[in-house]
Amino acid sequence: MSKVEMAKDGNGNTSDTPNTWFGQCQYTADEYQAVQAALRQRLGPEYISSRQAGGGQKVCYIEGHRVISLANEMFGYNGWAHSVTQQNV
Repeated sequence: MSKVEMAKDGNGNTSDTPNTWFGQCQYTADEYQAVQAALRQRLGPEYISSRQAGGGQKVCYIEGHRVISLANEMFGYNGWAHSVTQQNV
């Protein structure tokens, strides 16, 4: 989760420049807005794969390598992480 704080200089004084944190990384307000705009974009059909599922249904999904590539483009190599928070079967 990100948070917006006022920047502190070495003396603990705050400035008028907001800083945004995502995990351990600090982003400027402009960088934060650029990331948010990119995340709100819809993926094109070239990113969506499909396969047959049980009961003759067709399911659509995004392949793992495409997700990794997009995350690397947005946050840089080693600039992001993931975790499974819930799994239902």
